[in-house]
Formats: sequence, structure tokens, C-alpha cells
Amino acid sequence: MKKILLAFIALTTMTLSALADDKTDVLETFDRYVKDANAYSVNIPNYYVKNAKIVRVVNKKQGGQATVIVPFDRYLKELDSHAKLAKVVNYKNAYTNRKIEKIGNDYKVSTIRIPRNDKTGLPAYFIFTKVNNGWKIKEESMQTNVQTFLNAK
Repeated sequence: MKKILLAFIALTTMTLSALADDKTDVLETFDRYVKDANAYSVNIPNYYVKNAKIVRVVNKKQGGQATVIVPFDRYLKELDSHAKLAKVVNYKNAYTNRKIEKIGNDYKVSTIRIPRNDKTGLPAYFIFTKVNNGWKIKEESMQTNVQTFLNAK
């Protein structure tokens, strides 16, 4: 009986340790992503799985919200073209109130994104999935006040 109990305790400990390591790895990946994004790194596309889901929840000026799914190829093109202007104006995002939760085999990092010159912040989340060489973003959602997303709907 003692052997079974010890084996169970060892298995439980290893499982909890693996989950803790995954959470740590995801949060470290998220931190690297934020650092690279704020440095306008050309490596940003490497943080995503191919055809990641990009969601923008637009706060409409007239009230209410609209959800816009941005095709991944368009997202990458805009990322590249907007990086030059962002660098000139020193645009950066800060992320606060970071929370992580396991969803199936993935992890969801929920946070408040504080864009440049914003004082209150806007909700955002990133869903990370495990791939051969670590963790990548498979879904990203950010609330925004940028109205131009509505034109591309």
C-alpha cells in the first residue's frame, strides 16, 4: 500500500511540476513577445502559429462594440508597414494585471493593454499553444479605440 501511495504522490508531483513549468514557459514567452513588439523586432511573426486568429474588438465612437477578425496575412503586412511609423513616434504597449489559465492543452494570458498615451488600458488576451520548439500564439484579441478596423470589416 505504501508503494502505491508513494508512486501516486510522485506522479502527482511530477504532473504539477510539469504544469508549473508550462505556465512559466508561457509567461516567459509572453514577456519576450512584449519586449520584441516594443522594440519593433522583425521576429514578431515567429511568435504566432501559421494563420493565427487575430481579433480586434473596436469601441465604436457612437457607442457599442464591433468584433473584427483580421486575416493573418493582412495582420502581418500591416504589422510590417505600421512598424516604421510606430518606431518614429515611439509607440509602445504596456501590459498589466496579467493572469494565466489553462484551457485544454493551451494557456490563455489575459491582461490589460495600455497603449501609448492611454491612462486606463483595454482588455486583451493571448492563447498560447505548444509546438515543437516551445509556445506560440494561436489567438490574440485586443480591445481598441482605433476606428479604421471598422472600414476593413
